[in-house]
Amino acid sequence: MAVSMKRGKYATPFDILHAVSLLSHRERIGKFDLAISSVISTDSYVVDMGTGSGVLAMLAARAGAEHVSAIDVNPECIDYARRTAEANGLSDKIDFEVAHYADYFPDRRADLVICEMLSSMMLIEQQVPACAHAVKHILKPDGVILPYSAVVYVVPVESDALAKRFNIEDITFPTLPQTAGPDETRDMSDTQILTRFDFASEDTQNVDEVLVFEIVDEGTVHGFLGLFEADLGEDLTLKMDDGWRPLFLPLREEKEVSNGSTLEVRFRFTPGRYDSLSISVE
Repeated sequence: MAVSMKRGKYATPFDILHAVSLLSHRERIGKFDLAISSVISTDSYVVDMGTGSGVLAMLAARAGAEHVSAIDVNPECIDYARRTAEANGLSDKIDFEVAHYADYFPDRRADLVICEMLSSMMLIEQQVPACAHAVKHILKPDGVILPYSAVVYVVPVESDALAKRFNIEDITFPTLPQTAGPDETRDMSDTQILTRFDFASEDTQNVDEVLVFEIVDEGTVHGFLGLFEADLGEDLTLKMDDGWRPLFLPLREEKEVSNGSTLEVRFRFTPGRYDSLSISVE
């Protein structure tokens, strides 16, 4: 039986529960607090895109911003953030709106845009297209966007367990990116930089890169791990251990390798579209 749902409705409360779970990532929030405080002034107008629990919007208000606009596509998140602002005496400094970033055009340009949609090496979440929209339509020409930029890394890995996830009881499923836990993968080469994203750019910055990896052990390459670091300025760098898990990018066909051999690989994807990912061994 097929069940249809109107756009904007949610089958489960996963989104709000996920947003609230991120409050446990104290190191990440602490770094944002320092970065926000360093660029806020008493006349700053701030836009927080994808506000979730509202924590970064409230940090901006507490740091002295004149006003903050916080948006999120999830109405449950907006309701939760609004109630939190009321409970902490910040309602007069923050307005909350249910909106997709692509449909959001504020009445005035912002001095600071905060956008934290960073997970999954910019492949799945909307960090790059959201920031491009912000630069075009929300941020002042001399405004600041946080984070400023990110570097994406990849490394070929062996992971029989993750590769087998797509074959159950002789039923084969199409492979898709998956988060990887600790000890689920074994590096087969050194990590390399895949690309750099400048979040102050209006370009969506599609990725099309060829990398050559020197294999350091004998085994099987089942896919690649994607990782990132993001720059918040003031010597503040967001790293994977601030609450993110690496993204496993499975190969359609595993590759047997030996110590000292090389692996030439082409990576292509459009940020924010997981279905655009193409990994081809040359």
